[in-house]
This record gives sequence, C-alpha cells and structure tokens, in this order.
Amino acid sequence: MALHKISSFAKSFREDTRGTVAVEAVIMLPALFWAFMAMSVFFDMYRAQSTSEKAAFTISDTLSRETAAVDLNYLDSMHALYDEMSSLDEVGELRVSVIAYNPDTQQYFLDWSHSTGDVDNGLTDVDLADLEDRLPILVAGERLILVETFGDYNAPVNVGLGEVNMDTFVFTRPRFGPQLAWTNT
Repeated sequence: MALHKISSFAKSFREDTRGTVAVEAVIMLPALFWAFMAMSVFFDMYRAQSTSEKAAFTISDTLSRETAAVDLNYLDSMHALYDEMSSLDEVGELRVSVIAYNPDTQQYFLDWSHSTGDVDNGLTDVDLADLEDRLPILVAGERLILVETFGDYNAPVNVGLGEVNMDTFVFTRPRFGPQLAWTNT
C-alpha cells in the first residue's frame, strides 16, 4: 500500500509541469550571469594584451630610429610612455638589450642591457643563452634591439582567472645606424 502511494505520487510529480519555468530560471540565471561576466573579463584581458604588445612595438620602433646614445633617463621616459599606452593596471619593468651574433662561435652576445625600476635587472649572458631559440638569425656585425616588458593582468571580477602574466618580447633591427648606443651620463 505504501509503495503504491509513493509510486503514484512520483508519477503525478513527474507529469506535473507547473512551476518548471521558475525552477529553470533559478538554476540557469546564475550560470548565465557568470558566463556574461566571464566573457567581459576575457575580452578585457585580450584588450590589455593587445595594447601591451602594441605599446612594446611602439617602444621598439622608437628605439630602432634613435641615432644618439640612450641612457637611463631615456629608458625611464620610454617606460612612462609604455605605462600611458598599455591598459595594464601596473607595469613592472621595461628591459632593453642590444644583441649581436658571432658567426665564429655561433653564439649571441650582449652589447648592453639595462632595465627600468629600482634595480637594474639587465639581461645576462646566461639569460641570453636561454632566449636563443626565440631570436632571429643575424649576420656578422648586425645588431638587434630587444625590448621586453613585464606586467600582470588582474581581472576586475573573479571568474576563476587569477593573475595573468602579460610579458612581451619584441625585437627590431636598428634603422638609421648600425647599432643603438648606451651612455652612462
């Protein structure tokens, strides 16, 4: 008897369609809201990446056209320009290096490398060896200007993304001179 009552209640519950729209709305609205927020955050993240890369290419192009020697004040002004152009909340560091290739030893070497910030974390020969697979082939006597930026993207809303690394790696050949010179003045 009790089993018959339970089965008839289950059958009537299964066939009853009243209130299903409200239940479905309660289930689906949070998922739709999260999906809308996630799309907005992902769009903002890709916009930040795009502006960061464009700003790094602008800095690299500016340096490639420079005929006078650059110094730390020049790099600080390039960092300020990068901050203005990039849509990242905070940009950690800008590093500029001039690289050449020795065909006899078949290795890249540094002419100079300096970075902005409190501590000058210029590129070292050990770091350069790790980057060799990312660098183009150079001929003897040719120089390459490498611009690297380091920054993070923090989503305005937590959709499970966390902090995203937005580092850039841009290289350009000098345009109007054989190399970009460094001065300590």
